[in-house]
Amino acid sequence: MRWLVAYYQPVSLFSLKQGEATSTGGKSLLVPTPFAIRMALLDAAIRTRGVEEGSKTFDHIRSLKLALRPPDRIAVSNLFTKILKPERNPEERGRAMQQTIAFREYVHLQGRLGLAFGGSPEHLRAIAPLLAQITYFGKRGSFFQLMGPPEEIETEGEATPEGFLPLVGPSINGGNMEGRMPASFPLGLIQRLDDWGPELTFNKVNIYTQERIRLQRDRVRYDVILPYRITRSGRGFTVYEMIT
Repeated sequence: MRWLVAYYQPVSLFSLKQGEATSTGGKSLLVPTPFAIRMALLDAAIRTRGVEEGSKTFDHIRSLKLALRPPDRIAVSNLFTKILKPERNPEERGRAMQQTIAFREYVHLQGRLGLAFGGSPEHLRAIAPLLAQITYFGKRGSFFQLMGPPEEIETEGEATPEGFLPLVGPSINGGNMEGRMPASFPLGLIQRLDDWGPELTFNKVNIYTQERIRLQRDRVRYDVILPYRITRSGRGFTVYEMIT
């Protein structure tokens, strides 16, 4: 398979809530999800080429296989902060917003983040110019900078480039196991990631339409093992190191 490999340098703290997290319990994932990576590509296509070209690029993006090479070390800072959220009964309370306490996590990625996109030459040519236009992954403000021109790599079969983790895994839908089970279960941390589902369309990701994204159909969740272990932790931080 042909892969297009790009390396990004984080230039700010990263934050992306898990799918099950609430607005007041914002525990962050350690790396961007496939859903966030694909949406970053689509966002770049629309900003640089227009909405009409974005809808055409959608099919190229959804056909890609994704793999990731995480940095060697990650440090997560956690804190409690005051936030405003909509009042449930604004007329009775006489106010539109109420103040409350929320939990937040911010991730420092020490080193570069590698992303690999696998697919046909046609799909890779369509997304190659977009890689330099991506400015953030996940929550707005989680800025990344492309470090250099992407590199094309050929592998046997569907094998990922050396050092990269395939972003695929099993998921549970209605009590049934779906997806491909890994050949082995290495040491590491389990992270529940999400990706574009088989029934997702451009109109559903377009915020200006009334169509909604349905869980397990348009947006699927599955578990991936990241090769990290905890080396230090305290009241307000946790440090992870890659298992070699």
